[in-house]
Amino acid sequence: MPPQPPENGHLLPSYRVLDLSGPEAVFCGKLLADYGADVIKVEPPAGDPGRATGPFAGDQADPERSLYFLFYNTNKRSITLDLQSERGQALFKQLIAKADVVLESYPVGYLASLGLSYESLQEINPGLVMASVTPFGQTGPWKDYKSSDLIAMASSGFMQITGDPDGPPLRQGNEQSHFPGSQYAASSILAALYYRDMAGGTGQYIDVSLQEALITYYTDAHPALAWMQMGENVTRVGHNSTLVIPLGAYPSQDGWISAGIITPREWDALAEWIFEVTGNEEVLNEDYKGGNQDRAPHNDMITALVIDFTTRFTSEYLFHEGQRRNLVFIPVNTVSDLLADPQLEASNFWFDLDHAETGSLKYPLGVYDSEEVSPATNPAPRLGQDNVAIYRGELGISPDELASLTGDGVI
Repeated sequence: MPPQPPENGHLLPSYRVLDLSGPEAVFCGKLLADYGADVIKVEPPAGDPGRATGPFAGDQADPERSLYFLFYNTNKRSITLDLQSERGQALFKQLIAKADVVLESYPVGYLASLGLSYESLQEINPGLVMASVTPFGQTGPWKDYKSSDLIAMASSGFMQITGDPDGPPLRQGNEQSHFPGSQYAASSILAALYYRDMAGGTGQYIDVSLQEALITYYTDAHPALAWMQMGENVTRVGHNSTLVIPLGAYPSQDGWISAGIITPREWDALAEWIFEVTGNEEVLNEDYKGGNQDRAPHNDMITALVIDFTTRFTSEYLFHEGQRRNLVFIPVNTVSDLLADPQLEASNFWFDLDHAETGSLKYPLGVYDSEEVSPATNPAPRLGQDNVAIYRGELGISPDELASLTGDGVI
């Protein structure tokens, strides 16, 4: 039988997840914790390296004030444990007996070298689900290669379709390559738990490759199909499009506005609006009428006409007047815009969490919205804050032994 849902009514039963992950899969643990799983962050005694990642609340560098760590570890608990020590490995195996899931992103073979392979852990707990999130998966000639977001973006081909047509391939902002792998790991873990608990199956080992996961996030461009059919790579188009003209982000008086014109009716409406404002008859050129491909040869001129028009107004005005004219105009939001966005306010997207070290901080809810169940809303744990509850309360370790483990650097 699966564990019962907690009394506060979260979406998931209180599955016990031992989270050993680094940046490649930390978002997976966050998703499971936010849904209601009992996710225990197993940190080295000195703390997870993410605690040293800035920026820091109040611009004070401190393991408890990393905004990166605070975001990615909401609703988790924290224990410290040195997995490289024999005593630490023995304690970890005790934890495995009551665990449902192990989540890890160590180099391929690292846990096995410590005697903690999935096969050995499954002997202790046959129902254990283990997910490994690595740059290139557990097999193949690249399985031992190290990686980074840049390498993941390059090896997946994502950079080939990102950037301006006459510029170099580009990676996206922040470490976007970690999200697909984490999301696939989370969904696979839930599927494996369903198979175990509802279909009478056993535990499962889940192998997630960041390269492979990222490839599936741009299949809407059909790069493989385009190559197989035409022998051509999908090319970069910048913030514009080769299929929809005009489409992209254009400067306004106070920022940027995004616009997309697809149908002949939309083009006629935009052209008339531009003519009303600028008086430039070029926008009424018959060559621009019809479909997007009719405008494709004139993309540079059309872009110039649109920029001359959009720079005369604020993004907010273009948005509302565009909506009134049944045209797709939407401001390119900054972070400050999002924090004041009435749509996000109405949907209760932002919420405040109090942390003992930082005070109240604003977080995106971003999980689910339901009248029947609610996401967990606990701040990220302090380093080792649950050592006593788990080691003494659950494993029955005496105060003297706990002090010895602490003094020897095992926990």
